[in-house]
Amino acid sequence: FVKGILKYYYKTDCDVENDPELQKWIGDIFEHGFLSQSSTGIPQKFTTVDELIKFVTMVMFTCSAQHAAVNSGQYDYGSWMPNTPISLQLPPPTKKGEATEETMLATFPDVNTTVQGIDTMFLLSKQSSDSVLLGQYPEEHFTEDFPREKIKEFQGNLEVLSMGINVRNRMLKVPYTYMDPKKVENSVAI
Repeated sequence: FVKGILKYYYKTDCDVENDPELQKWIGDIFEHGFLSQSSTGIPQKFTTVDELIKFVTMVMFTCSAQHAAVNSGQYDYGSWMPNTPISLQLPPPTKKGEATEETMLATFPDVNTTVQGIDTMFLLSKQSSDSVLLGQYPEEHFTEDFPREKIKEFQGNLEVLSMGINVRNRMLKVPYTYMDPKKVENSVAI
């Protein structure tokens, strides 16, 4: 999807190199987001279409699918407080087998702190009422036929993935729904 859209607008590497807004965007990310540290692997500028495709794909994946994978299940996992206590009243044990029921109960947070932590996890993992799902573009920024066709193709691919996930989940005791495109938001939205 990303490759199709970007190759439509950037036919050559020179098109990428000569786009001042694109170069300013990656320059800002490098300077302000990654403090101009080359060791991060973030480019200071784009020189090829393939490099741009790789970067935009990485950003889209991180802000949509990867975020869904790590964020959406927080409440399901963390609502049982011993999995993710919001704070500890004593240091954790340093050796296996040292913990007793008594020391665990003394270490876990009080009920009010636990409720606040679980409430926060619930809010963070809940899909927002105004969410926009992956592949949905309510604002029509693309008016040309080719990008619109690519969007429809992408939406069709996401539908096929969703059906496959739902078929697989029917066979699982505990279904994994967090990566279903019908539940993955287009971007991080809090």
